[in-house]
Amino acid sequence: MRVHSLIIASLLSLSVPAAFAEAPAAETPDSSDPSAAAAPATEATAEVKAGTGIENRMPVGEAESFPAGSTVYVWSQVMGASGQTVEHVWKRDDKEIRRNKFPIGAKRWRINSRLSKAHKGSYVVEVVLGDQVLGDVKFTVE
Repeated sequence: MRVHSLIIASLLSLSVPAAFAEAPAAETPDSSDPSAAAAPATEATAEVKAGTGIENRMPVGEAESFPAGSTVYVWSQVMGASGQTVEHVWKRDDKEIRRNKFPIGAKRWRINSRLSKAHKGSYVVEVVLGDQVLGDVKFTVE
């Protein structure tokens, strides 16, 4: 028994190798410190088009103006936002009228939304990721 006690006491007196030592807590940037680095902006982008339909996952009937009562499709190809959610934010005459959310499943992802029986006005549809506008398309309904 005495031999075991001596071995255990000897082992306990050894210093702990650096690889097993407890690491100090990581420092977090102080939000009040102006020199603290901001989170990098996403590299995501979007190509956006308006048309009269979607065929083979691509827009058809692209135009800048549509007749009142039309169904207008907005197609977008989002790049670099895999695993995130983007939105099509529809605005008519500078007022938001709807939002459509889309989970992005790959580095290059195509999505589309539509507005049936569009009313007269000036439209913009933005592709938004968080608070960043990745792209937009403008058109009118006359």
